Amino acid sequence: MLYDRSDHSAAITRRATCIGARAKSLVAAPGYSGRVLAVLPDAVYLSGRDGEILWLCREGAPRHGRGVLLPLPLQRLRPGEDFYVEGQGIKIGEDIVVDLSRAVLWIPEPPVWGEIGPSVGMNGTVRRLMELLVPGICDDGPGLVIRGLSSILDGCDEPIPPPGSLELPILSPIFGLMTHCLDHGVSEIGARGKTLIGLGPGLTPCGDDFLGGLFFAAHWLRETHAGMLHLETRSIFHLLQWARNRTHPVSRAILGDLAAGEGPEPLHRLLGLLLRGGDPDGRALDAVDGLLRMGHTTGWYMLAGLLTCLLAADKENSEGMARTSPQVKGDSALPSQAVVR
Repeated sequence: MLYDRSDHSAAITRRATCIGARAKSLVAAPGYSGRVLAVLPDAVYLSGRDGEILWLCREGAPRHGRGVLLPLPLQRLRPGEDFYVEGQGIKIGEDIVVDLSRAVLWIPEPPVWGEIGPSVGMNGTVRRLMELLVPGICDDGPGLVIRGLSSILDGCDEPIPPPGSLELPILSPIFGLMTHCLDHGVSEIGARGKTLIGLGPGLTPCGDDFLGGLFFAAHWLRETHAGMLHLETRSIFHLLQWARNRTHPVSRAILGDLAAGEGPEPLHRLLGLLLRGGDPDGRALDAVDGLLRMGHTTGWYMLAGLLTCLLAADKENSEGMARTSPQVKGDSALPSQAVVR
């Protein structure tokens, strides 16, 4: 547990060991303050007065641009409590101080240009990764989204969760969008993605996580393989605008970051490895394991979105489905500041 409400000691200081670059910029802003938005067993989410989100996680959780990692638990935190930045610390409520003075800054590493493989053949790399993953996936649970993607690729029927499964109302629309992307590319994702916004329970619904993984891959494919994807970032921006009041604030922030190419460390690491091509090895599986530690469903659905985009892009590229109009200068990436929070 990240917090323990049975501990009634007075002032408590916890020293952060790592802070993401976006979290660092938020706490550095003069007068940054707000309230505790949500308290989960292993994470505390803070919302600034301007709506910007950061979170506190137990050390060992995947690093993220908005995350602050702590080695020890916090006590007695509740949603609605105020926080403010004072010096090099975050004061939360009456008796919690998070010391940031020695926190190591984490900045995600972009794909290494010299190690990026050719775009042709990406399908094979992704298929081989799924061949390693699918045998270990059970007949119920969030892993079915990866089994479904594998089935669609093989021209088979998607797996059907048992009656009463939490995945039952979620998987059908996601499988539908997967099929469309693999058959027709991702050019219509801005319109078709609306059906997934807010789909599923929790702070980060499954539909949002799937779209986030897809947007993340799309961002970096446009950076590393210009012209490979027929997708304009304006359509993603419009979808994010539309989603503003239709999903949880935490999910909205994460979705916007992913569209701008900023995600959890395992997602960056996995994409970098897949872009190199060749057979996935232990490093790719380690990255997948790290990603799957993100919540009960988040990692699975983010992974499915990432792989769907890579497969769709490979198909577009292999069939010569290049962009039919010149790329607008400056449209190759979605700037962070353009995302509506």
